[in-house]
Amino acid sequence: MDPSTIIAQLLSGTGVTAGQLPSQVDFSLGNILRALIILVLMYFVARIFVRILHRALRHWKLDESAERVILQVAFYLVIGLGVIWALGGFGLSVVLLGIAVGFALKDLIENFAAGLLILGTRPFHQGDWIEVNNIEGLVEEVGWRGTFVDTFDGRRVILPNSMLVKNVVTNNSRKTQLRSTINLSVDFQSDFAEVESIILNALHSIEAIAQDPPPMVLIESMNGSVMNLLIWIWIIEPLHRRRHTISDALDAIKEALLSNEIQMNPATTPHSPTISKIK
Repeated sequence: MDPSTIIAQLLSGTGVTAGQLPSQVDFSLGNILRALIILVLMYFVARIFVRILHRALRHWKLDESAERVILQVAFYLVIGLGVIWALGGFGLSVVLLGIAVGFALKDLIENFAAGLLILGTRPFHQGDWIEVNNIEGLVEEVGWRGTFVDTFDGRRVILPNSMLVKNVVTNNSRKTQLRSTINLSVDFQSDFAEVESIILNALHSIEAIAQDPPPMVLIESMNGSVMNLLIWIWIIEPLHRRRHTISDALDAIKEALLSNEIQMNPATTPHSPTISKIK
């Protein structure tokens, strides 16, 4: 079976109609050398074009990330044109266009457009702490196809730009203070006013806890023999101090309550706090 027949059968499986298939594919040595020369030539043309474009973009004073995306797209666009030109010698250019438009370009264009939207609206910047779809970390770079996020456990995650546009993104870096909630339970017979005073005094000495707005102690519910409390604290510079501050707060609350002979319910001891942005 000749190469053109094999390629025709493979392309038919991708949904390309018979009218789009090449009648003959010529893999002669001359065509192969011609294709290699075109690809090498277009590679250097792409590099020169990117340098010229880079100089022109400097006058527009674009955001560094936006400039990087434009230069990357321009480079691969020139390379793509070179590939189509090279494959034209084999009789495959029409087929390539059909496959690219039908399969690849849809995803590329969607993510590229989403990337430009992100760079234009700037919902987050490099270094911002974001959360999306249970992924949490610091934005490293916004690329032309995806956004690079470094998670707090040392992993790098690449999020498609279209996903960031379609889903809810929480930016924890837009405020200098974030509120944390600590849940704990004390004996039902405890005097709430006394418990509240003890907890607030214990938190007052922790430097990373803001006093404006001040910490708050609220009764969440009463269940049987326990009184369930919510403790709200606003943490200054939460990106760098959140974990240590919560640990210090829990330790201070525990010591203060025990020293005043107020027992925390062992079945509902303080658990990992939930984080929400200050309003």
